[in-house]
Amino acid sequence: MIELLKILHIFAFTAGIGGSLANLVVIRAAGSADPEAAKVLRGITPRIGMLSVHSLGLLWVTGPLLLWLAYNGGAHLGPLFHAKMLGAVLLTLIVIASRMTIRKIKAGKPAPLAPHMPKLALAASLTGLTTIALAVLTFS
Repeated sequence: MIELLKILHIFAFTAGIGGSLANLVVIRAAGSADPEAAKVLRGITPRIGMLSVHSLGLLWVTGPLLLWLAYNGGAHLGPLFHAKMLGAVLLTLIVIASRMTIRKIKAGKPAPLAPHMPKLALAASLTGLTTIALAVLTFS
């Protein structure tokens, strides 16, 4: 059971960070593309983003289960674990802000964060990578 949870957890963070990095590439390409191509490229980013959202959800399911089953609830884990969890919470907040902004854009409502979506994508990628690095340091 623990091995299956670890595999799912690793798949989830791989898909999540892969989606986040893919969105950075697509957003950058859209910035220098002709208007028609840019529109098509920007239409791809919400779909890639949903992969990351679902992956993050799976991480929030498998992570606490692993912590409880394999690490005695995390009682002995130190400051690196707390920094990793801070990263996970920050990443979750960035993803929520991004998803809310996308919903507002689709609904034709004012979306104050819309001009900052490339920065949010970069922040999500950097936060995700940092969180993964902290997880490796915590659990090795």
